[in-house]
Amino acid sequence: MYDEIGTHFSRTRQKTYGNGVSSNWLVTDKYLSKLKNNQSVLDVGCGNGKLVSGLPEGVEYLGTDFSKTLLDEAQKLYPKHKFVYGDVVDPKHWVDLGKYDAIFCVAVLHHIPEKKQQIYILKECRKHLKKGGFLYLTVWNLWQEKFLQYQIDDHFEVPYNTKWKRYCVAYDVQTLTDLMTEAGLTVEEMFFADRDGKKASVVTGQNLVCVAS
Repeated sequence: MYDEIGTHFSRTRQKTYGNGVSSNWLVTDKYLSKLKNNQSVLDVGCGNGKLVSGLPEGVEYLGTDFSKTLLDEAQKLYPKHKFVYGDVVDPKHWVDLGKYDAIFCVAVLHHIPEKKQQIYILKECRKHLKKGGFLYLTVWNLWQEKFLQYQIDDHFEVPYNTKWKRYCVAYDVQTLTDLMTEAGLTVEEMFFADRDGKKASVVTGQNLVCVAS
């Protein structure tokens, strides 16, 4: 699906927030800003590479995604940065990636259907973190008010432009905490956030944000 809608999807993800430069939500830029000159970040499931729009100067970046269309969009938007093809559930994706001061996994995990695959991805993230590094991960809050029109179970499909449907897994705080723990990660923070990056309730928050080490 993302290969077929990628060009249009990329255009819808170029709105800027906060300072008018970054296309990331403010809560994401808050954690990006923790990175310093000569540090490194791996962007897992990078999409059109919009994380780069909030990247501090001097931070080494690598983005990976399984949609070639979105990778093409990323390379056009950010030609000075490196993007590579890779499917996060395929062990070959992780072989030559090295270690990073931070790994960002934004709006990816909720598209992964099986628990064993989810844990595998989290374990690989842990392996590829440098000592003292952190994982920043967000999933859509599928319990928020606007999704009440759908039949919410542990998973359901979210439409895109009526024609397409995106498979999604619904997470709550306990479920995501359990996954992190099983993968050997330590949760430092977990909260629901609104578009402005402020902490919110399960009804009003648009993302569930997790920071782990």
